[in-house]
Amino acid sequence: MFSDIYTGIEQRKETNNDNGYLMKVKPVVDVYETPHSVIILAEMPKVDKKDLHINIEKGILRIQGKRENNLAEGDYLLRETADVIYERFFELEENLNQEVIEANYSSGVLKITIAKKEQAKPRKIEIQ
Repeated sequence: MFSDIYTGIEQRKETNNDNGYLMKVKPVVDVYETPHSVIILAEMPKVDKKDLHINIEKGILRIQGKRENNLAEGDYLLRETADVIYERFFELEENLNQEVIEANYSSGVLKITIAKKEQAKPRKIEIQ
């Protein structure tokens, strides 16, 4: 159906930012197929919906989310958490309809449903 085009990228990269660490993480995904669509479930915990982005350009699906751990007040005495940028790319095959995509986010999981083109859907052929 499609392929993860950046399978060789490190799972986690840490860099310093103003608040401590910024981790770049490839989110864990499950991908499955139904007769009418392909569904991607991406775990992106504690990301605000406004910080999630899904783009398609030249047949490449990009999912991205950013999680910031900011204190409302006070100073850290110990900090083991980090700000996180989640990012993953998928190359979509031609049998998927890039115009019919739905996405929702619930309980830290981003669900993307990509419809198959009509000719890619299974159909029953009557025997005469």
